[in-house]
Order: sequence, then C-alpha cells, then structure tokens
Amino acid sequence: MPVGNASDGIGLYAGQIMFSANFNFQHIDWAHDPIESENYEHFGHLNSSLFLPSLTLGISDYWNVSFQQAFVVRKMGWGPHEESNHHRTESSLDDFINATGGILGDSKLKFKYLLNNVGMQAGNRIFLGFGVSIPSENTLTSDPFFLEEAATNQSGEVNWDEDGHEHRHFSLSDGNYKNIYEIQFFNKRRKNPVFWGLKFEATIPFKSSNYGYKAGNTYNLSISSLFKPPKKIKDKGLIGISSGLFFLHTGKGYWNGFLDPSSNTTMVIPSLGSIWKINDNSISINIQKPFLVDGLGMGSENTLNNNFDALELSIGYRYTLGYVIPWLYY
Repeated sequence: MPVGNASDGIGLYAGQIMFSANFNFQHIDWAHDPIESENYEHFGHLNSSLFLPSLTLGISDYWNVSFQQAFVVRKMGWGPHEESNHHRTESSLDDFINATGGILGDSKLKFKYLLNNVGMQAGNRIFLGFGVSIPSENTLTSDPFFLEEAATNQSGEVNWDEDGHEHRHFSLSDGNYKNIYEIQFFNKRRKNPVFWGLKFEATIPFKSSNYGYKAGNTYNLSISSLFKPPKKIKDKGLIGISSGLFFLHTGKGYWNGFLDPSSNTTMVIPSLGSIWKINDNSISINIQKPFLVDGLGMGSENTLNNNFDALELSIGYRYTLGYVIPWLYY
C-alpha cells in the first residue's frame, strides 16, 4: 500500500483473509462571490471524516473477493453571520428538507483476478478487477439547484427570494448503482523504489437515484512508489517513504435531465507519506493536497470566482490473518 487504499497491490492466495481499513479526514475551505438574492460573499468550510473498512478473501490462487462499507460524517461550517437559503452550519447526521441524514455511505463488492501474482516476492503483480457500488439511502432527495424551475421561468433563473428554496448541497451518497472496473500493475524489487506501480479505476453508473439524479462517470488514475529508508530508521519500524500522484475526473451529472453545474470536475492530488510495520500490522500515514484543475469542486449556484482549497490526511491499516480457510486451501 504505497499510497491509496490499504489493499492496493496485494493479492491473496486461496483461503487467506485480509482486513484493511482507511481513515480519511478532509478539510475544504470554499468561497464564492455574492449572488443576486444574497449580496454578500459566501464562504465556509466542509470537513469530512471517512472510515472505510474492507474484508478480502482469497477464494482461489487466482481470485479474490472483497467487501467495503463506508462510514462518513460531513460537517459544514457557514462563515457569514447571515441567513441563507443555500448554506448554513449543519451536519450530514441530520435530515434536511432535501437530504436524508445518517452515517452510511456506499458499499462496494469487488472481484479481483490475479493475472500475475508473486506474493511477497520480487516481481510484477498484475490484477484485473470488477465489481459494483451499492448506494446508501443517505442522499439528496431533490435538486439543490432548482434547475427545472429555472428552465421554466421566463428569466431563466430561480427566484431565490421566494419561500421553499432552502436546500443542502452535500450528502454521503449520490444514490446511483455503479459498475466498477480496475487494473493494477505493481512491481516489487530490491533497489529503490522498492515498490512502485499504478492503478486505473473506472466507475460507471447504471441506475440513477430514486430522486432523479444521474451521476457522471468517474475515472481515477493513481501512480505510486515506495522508497526504503536508511537502516537506522528502518530498525525503528519504518518500512518506507511513499509518494504518489492521483488524477481524478468526474463526468457530467444530471438532475432530471438538467446538467448539474457542480459536476464535470478534474483534480490532481499529490501525496506524501510513510509506512510502518508494527508486529504483523502495516500502518500507512499520508498527506494529500488536492488541486482543482477544472470545475467547481463542490456545489454552488455561482460559477464565477469560486475558491477551493483542500487538504487531506489518510491513515491506512492492513492485517493478513494467520488463519487459512482449509476447504479453500486444499
């Protein structure tokens, strides 16, 4: 796990069981210019805490199956001391007019074919994967942009001064069922970088939410490497220093056929971290700095002068059980 999910680059043999988990904390500072009905600068922050436990089973020497469940809490801090239809200090734990609150995010069931697996030895690891993402019920229940209303108004805009336009922009799930496809290539060797590789993942929605939202396709390319530390530091449990670069693109989404103005975004995310060995446990600590290349980054009614600044801390954990399921092993 140089960078990314704790289970990346790992292939299990028949009967092996691995538990892994990622804890991510992300802080976003955001701001945009005044809008017509609220003539003051809008600004605030959004904090997200994600716990992503995963269980992986080697059902044969060539096939692994894994299940992951996301647990998420998001909290919005509203900066101005003004009432707004668009923003307020609030939490994803609570219901709102157009949002169902809770803690459960999406679930993922994935199968991985080990095209080439060398275990813990030096050499290439090539994995092909597919699966499905199952949405939770903690999603937006109506369009926060009121796009249909804007389209039917003669002015082409929403009259935000009217009652009934309070809304929330963020949720824990977009409510879409999605297919997942991935390919992993990693190489382990004896000289620096001792572990390096890449992973490409495509997430393609095949069923829209129950409330009329169709998410865009998501494409994620990660390139990562691990460098062994000096012996004096390695003796203290440090396995290596990791670095990585992520490219993330989310395509166009639609509310009831109307383009979601916060969709179609591209990010570049460099990462730097370390991996530690504690007994039979592997623990990684990474700092990631997302840069918004294109798009808004988060929901906003105003597409001009949007400011987005984010920082993320990720802690990964991995443990392979000593127990092997006998009826799969033999």
